[in-house]
Amino acid sequence: MQETLLIIILTVIFYLVGSIPTAYIILKLLHKKDITKEGSGNVGAMNSYDVSGSKKTGILVFIIDLLKGVVPALFVLYVLHLNFEASFIPLVALVAGHNFSIWLKFKGGRGLATSAAIFFVLNYWVVVIWCFIYLISFLIKKNVHIDNTVATILMPIVLLILNSQGLKYFQYSGTSNGVFIMFCSIICVLILMKHIAPILSITNKNC
Repeated sequence: MQETLLIIILTVIFYLVGSIPTAYIILKLLHKKDITKEGSGNVGAMNSYDVSGSKKTGILVFIIDLLKGVVPALFVLYVLHLNFEASFIPLVALVAGHNFSIWLKFKGGRGLATSAAIFFVLNYWVVVIWCFIYLISFLIKKNVHIDNTVATILMPIVLLILNSQGLKYFQYSGTSNGVFIMFCSIICVLILMKHIAPILSITNKNC
């Protein structure tokens, strides 16, 4: 009962932490611009750079979004010493908060930086696999939205194939292979949900 209550509390807190609209706040403070109404409208590092024209601003947003994933993941796993099953829902809520911020009427970023940070804490090979697929897609298509989508769809599939061969390097030692793949898949679905609009836009332009 106590662990269940702790998971509920952490889920709410992590959602609220993830919901902190880093890009929105920084663009307002440094450039007096509303990122939700300019560029792609995405509240993330790439659009921060596009809207502000400042690499420093884009990098700052990217770093803070990474920390939004790294710090909570380290806290729940290595400070509170919760097992992965107990950390599962709060970590998903963290990404959900970033992508669908309560402070911005459920607008937000695409969750790539925050998710990558969480995956890096769990098993850096997940990030390596995603980047490898992205680079291959980039060499073929050279469109960031398509390449992100391809890498995000294929990454859990590649993990499933590798782990089915008993390659423990690509698992998380704190849980079963099935639970880890499920977690990765749910995070990828959250990311893909924010890529629907740009992919549809690209498709319509090509029609």
